[in-house]
Amino acid sequence: MFDAIVIGSGIGGLSCAALLAKYGFEVLVCESHSIAGGAAHSFDRDGYTFDSGPSLYSGMSYSPSPNPLRQVLDAID
Repeated sequence: MFDAIVIGSGIGGLSCAALLAKYGFEVLVCESHSIAGGAAHSFDRDGYTFDSGPSLYSGMSYSPSPNPLRQVLDAID
């Protein structure tokens, strides 16, 4: 039995699921794609790797940070 079901494994869905799990909830993440990550994927063409989604790395190197992804990562340790 799950306390929460998260539909979609993009950055928002994974962040939500991780925070819920951190605080003791049983969470199921459902994703229709073959890999997790939503728009935060990359793809390779002719030996080059391209970022296909938003780049959220600014502010990831220090804490506290205004970057919401960094705040989630800090919260889940």
